[in-house]
Amino acid sequence: MTTLTDPAPLPIDEIRADVAEILDLPVDEVGLDDNLLAEGLDSIRMMTLSARWRSRGFDVPYVELAKRPTVREWSELFAGAVG
Repeated sequence: MTTLTDPAPLPIDEIRADVAEILDLPVDEVGLDDNLLAEGLDSIRMMTLSARWRSRGFDVPYVELAKRPTVREWSELFAGAVG
């Protein structure tokens, strides 16, 4: 159960925008089901995103992000990481 102090799930549009920013792409070029590793997301950039999201209260392990490298799958991971 989410309380007023628990963070809301990270919106999928926000995940997509963060990925687009780190890949220096327009948001509309980042598909929800694109394999982000194939699109150029390397381990350093993925760690940067992980740290950014952790600072917002979402603690999803880097290894889980690497196993499921799509915006849609990350959104599902973040939904499960909330309070």
